[in-house]
Amino acid sequence: MRAFRAISRNAFKNSGTGGATASLPAGFALALTGAVVFAIIAGAWIYSLRWWFMGPKKADNIIVINAADTFVDYAASKDFTDYHFIYIDHPYVFDVATFNTLMDVYDSHLTVVFDEYGDILTFYPTDDLEYTDAKNNFKDNVLDDYSLYLTSLTGAPVSYNNPVNLMEDGISSPEGDSEVSAFLKTLAFMLIPLLYFIAALYSSMTKGTNVIAGAKEQNSFAAILMTPTPRSIIVLGNIFGVWLSSMIPAIVISVPLIFIKMYRPGILPSLIMMAFLSFFIASLVVLISVMSSNVITAQTAFLPVFFIFVTLCITCMQNPDEYLGIYEYLPLYGQYLGIAVALTSGTNYIALIVSSLVTLLLSGICVFVSVKLLGSERFTVSVMSASDKEIIKAQKEVARKARKVSRLTTKTSVYGYQATGTLNDVSFSISQIFRPLALLSLFQLIAMVPPLLLTDGEYLTSVMYSLKEVNTVSDVLASGANIIGVLMSTPAFLLSMGFGYILINAYYCFRVKVIERTPLSSGLGLTLQKVLPRYLKGALTGFGMIFTVFGILAVTGQLKITGFGFAVSSLPLLFSYIFMWIFQGACEEIMFRGYMMPRIAARYGLIPAIAVSSLLFCLFHGINPGFSVLAFINLILISILYALIAYYTESIWIVCAAHTLWNFTQGNICGLEVSGNTGNVSLFHTEYAANANPLITGGTFGPEGGLAVTAVTVIAIVAVLVIFRGKNAKKKG
Repeated sequence: MRAFRAISRNAFKNSGTGGATASLPAGFALALTGAVVFAIIAGAWIYSLRWWFMGPKKADNIIVINAADTFVDYAASKDFTDYHFIYIDHPYVFDVATFNTLMDVYDSHLTVVFDEYGDILTFYPTDDLEYTDAKNNFKDNVLDDYSLYLTSLTGAPVSYNNPVNLMEDGISSPEGDSEVSAFLKTLAFMLIPLLYFIAALYSSMTKGTNVIAGAKEQNSFAAILMTPTPRSIIVLGNIFGVWLSSMIPAIVISVPLIFIKMYRPGILPSLIMMAFLSFFIASLVVLISVMSSNVITAQTAFLPVFFIFVTLCITCMQNPDEYLGIYEYLPLYGQYLGIAVALTSGTNYIALIVSSLVTLLLSGICVFVSVKLLGSERFTVSVMSASDKEIIKAQKEVARKARKVSRLTTKTSVYGYQATGTLNDVSFSISQIFRPLALLSLFQLIAMVPPLLLTDGEYLTSVMYSLKEVNTVSDVLASGANIIGVLMSTPAFLLSMGFGYILINAYYCFRVKVIERTPLSSGLGLTLQKVLPRYLKGALTGFGMIFTVFGILAVTGQLKITGFGFAVSSLPLLFSYIFMWIFQGACEEIMFRGYMMPRIAARYGLIPAIAVSSLLFCLFHGINPGFSVLAFINLILISILYALIAYYTESIWIVCAAHTLWNFTQGNICGLEVSGNTGNVSLFHTEYAANANPLITGGTFGPEGGLAVTAVTVIAIVAVLVIFRGKNAKKKG
């Protein structure tokens, strides 16, 4: 306890400098940076008040799309002097690109759109808060009054939505609150918790970053470690001293609140919450101090933490109603919202207890890590000679290399690939799972941009209306299917998707060739021998299999052909599909059979490699419309088939082509759904018979969810095993 008190007292009294000094150039750079920041803030403040120095304000140009007759009459009856309305008719109410152009042409900051359902939509730039304020003023001064005008005419109030905005309202005040009471509540949510947070953060940073890092910088920390004081006492003593110093500003902030009657009951709960929060901040800053070698490094490392905490406060300030509830029970959020609620409407003691306990748990983790890290500080009191240290270092390096060699022993070689890399099993598994997910998510999201922004707004309007009634998970899936259905009818989307797949393929080639320094033939199965013959064999395989399925469905009366041929106007869409399918098929095969399978096989064997790559391939299609248990089984079977072909041929060219022709034949020749996605142009125009059995046809998921594909794929797997049984025996030998 004597050591604990001494360390705590030292941390509490610490000036915060730690004896650190900055060079003259560094001081000048900091001063110059501060001056620039101050100038920017002052300039922004002056710019925000520029209207004081300008002449009479001119009327704002407001673009009104598809204006209702009642609005035109209303605007004429009011004779607005602050607004000049420009009336334009346009068929698509979410055509953002056109609206942005119109606002540039007419020097406008707001577009108001009347849709066919009677709703009013507003579009405005969000790069300046001034535009948001102007939109809010227009809502208050015009749209609200227009709603009353409609009510007086018809008794039916208008509704309006804001698809592009930053913040609609501030803190809502209960009915009957006085203006002073409403102001105090707003102050409690917007300012007081922020002051508490900043005071605790700043006090902890100035004290805590220097308690250990400062001692290291002054070469006095070794003396502390040489004492018999346990490292846990060193950590806890410093944390306690920093915590005490950070609670002083919290108490100072609380003193004026005593004189405000509304705040008085919540002051004590607020201090309790700040006590737990300050202890966590103190633990975090001492942990950073342990990891740093000097004060400047520690303070630099703590700055991002400081900004993260302040950003969290700002998010709560933006719209606290959204964060009340479960967020009150979380650390940091719980303290911010808990202080605001305690000062205004009474303390939620259950949330206080839960958030405090979780915060204390996080503090305990910081303490534990700090104590463990101090174990690495033994070198500061070590009496080993330099030669002893070099011997120990060499022994550790030999042991590490031995573990690496043992871990990287190749179990099964696919395409001749030999195990490389130093990731442990967990890191390796995570990278294999999330790499394709991240790449597909990124590039497919990017692919949606061109058709939405480079067209006349038709597709964006369809997408937005498909999202309008989303309330449940099933609604989300249905809406997603509708969006993909809309986009799949646009050449821009298909071409964009194709280029996205090209980029993914290029990424894998770059990774294998440049980063892993492995030939593409062994790293991805992209062999250079017999490329064209193999691709043609794969194309015939994919076409033959799915056309066989089509024949089974037609012969058994499950579907009927209603037409034949392509319209000339559909040729651009057809060629876009061909382009997309070529690189989509190659992309999925490179990801799962080219890259993933040989690496898993090298570590764990062939069967785990086929199983894992097949399962992930299947799960990546799991959110598609109509996905079922039978679809899951079929996709697993198809993946196993492709994996066996790639393994036995030691190349993925056949499966790339088979995948491409499978999809193209299914969607654009036979006119069937491809994994739940409906093609928009096909050679055969088909539809399922009235008595069709979804168990056979696959229903909305397409043939891949039906027994016809099951039968054809199982036969194909057996054929591959029979054909390559000789090679299989050779590999086992």
